[in-house]
This record gives sequence, C-alpha cells and structure tokens, in this order.
Amino acid sequence: MMRNVAAYTLILSLLGLNKSNGFQSVPSYYLGVTSSIPQPKSTAFTFAPPASIYKNTHTRTTSTTCVSSSNDDENDGITTRFLSPIIDDAGLPLADTLLAQVVAPALQVFWLSLNHAPRPTWLAPIFNNSDGLLYSNPAQGSLVAPTLIHGAALAFCWVLGSLAAKGFESDAFNVSGGRGYGTVITRIIQAGAFSTGILIFSTQVDLLFEFGRYVQPGESPEIDLRLLNAIVELLNDVVFEALVLSSWRIYRASLTEDAEGRPSNYDPDQK
Repeated sequence: MMRNVAAYTLILSLLGLNKSNGFQSVPSYYLGVTSSIPQPKSTAFTFAPPASIYKNTHTRTTSTTCVSSSNDDENDGITTRFLSPIIDDAGLPLADTLLAQVVAPALQVFWLSLNHAPRPTWLAPIFNNSDGLLYSNPAQGSLVAPTLIHGAALAFCWVLGSLAAKGFESDAFNVSGGRGYGTVITRIIQAGAFSTGILIFSTQVDLLFEFGRYVQPGESPEIDLRLLNAIVELLNDVVFEALVLSSWRIYRASLTEDAEGRPSNYDPDQK
C-alpha cells in the first residue's frame, strides 16, 4: 500500500500538482490513504499559475511592445515626415520657398550674364534673339517667367528634402542653450542631398521625354552636347541653391541665440 502511495505521489509531483507550483494539497482520498497526508481545505483545488509564468509573460509583452514602438517610429519616420510634418516655425517653409524659387535662380541668371555664359535651356523658349547669349538684350519680361517656373521646380525639390530631413523642426534651426551648429549643418546636408537626388532624377526624366529613349554619352555629338549642358545646368542649380539656402538657414539659426528668435513651443533649456 505504501509503495502505491509513494508511486502516486511521485507521479503527481512530476506533473507539477503540488503546492509549490500554485496548487493546494492533493486530497488524501485521491491517494487512497486517510492519515498520512493532511486533509485539504476543500475538495476542489484552485489553479494558480506559477510566478515564473507571469514573469515570462511580462517579459514577452515588454519585448513585443518595444518592437511595436520601434516599428511605429520607423513608419512615422518614413510617412509622417511628408504627410504630417512637424513645423515649429510657420514662416520657415514660405521663406525657404521664396529663396529657392526667386533668389537662387535669379542670382544664377545674374552671375551667368556677368560672365557672358550661354543661357540655360530652361530660359531658351521665350527668348527672341538668335545668338544664344544672355547679354544680348532679350525681349522685355522674358527673364522673369522662365526663372520663376524653373525656380518653382527647385523650390519643390528643396521642400521635399527639408521634409525628409525634418528640416522644419526646431532642432534644425535652434542653437540656443549651447547646442552649436552641428545639428543645423547636418540637417542642411541631409535636405540638400535628398533634393539633389530628386533634381537628378527629374533631369533624367526630362531627357527621356526629350529624346524619347534612354541616351548616353558617345552616341552622337548632338547628344554629347545636350548631356554636357544638362550636367552644367544641374551643377549650377545645386551650387546656387546650396549657397543661398545654407546661408539663410545658418542665419536663421543664429537668430535663436536671442529669445525673440526661438520657437514659441521650444524649451531653451532642453538639450
């Protein structure tokens, strides 16, 4: 009889049906004895999972939450920057657009005209002279419209770059509290790289529509000349846009050293 009791006890212990794992004492009549094992408080036993189960579950939940939060942050970094951007200075996008559309291309036209350089292709359609030089007295008003049209495309590229680099958030133009210009310059470079990529892609699409097919250097002298013009114009756009917008952004950041130039919703003591 005792041998059977011991065997039953061993089996129940292996199955985890004991008090240490959260169960009440097994009733003695389940084991076939009445005196060697204490009687239970009730004939029904209550299930209570071990503390280790709660611990493991909590760990898994925390890990899942962290992963989900990380994924949400990553998704926000891709979509929210364009669809729901954070703009701490409401006038900054407008100022960037005006500088990119008007000042930078106008400065480029003025510089090329002073150097008697060939006019860019984006100025050609409304010129009435035939020598192809900027200083040859173009028709009245023929410089304004193409400059604004081309500048609008450049401003579009820059605004997208600023959104991608979170360039309208306060960290991109705030140097108060001893922050320095590191973040400001980094955001400018990131925005410029993104906008330059869009400009290069747009130039390739324009050439594709112009020739009706993919072209590459060496096919003919005409194609080589057109590609060379496209490369030069692309470099001019990038240089003048970078010069104007970088100068403006650094100047805007310098204004935050004074309390009046800081964003209204930004804590100057936060680093």
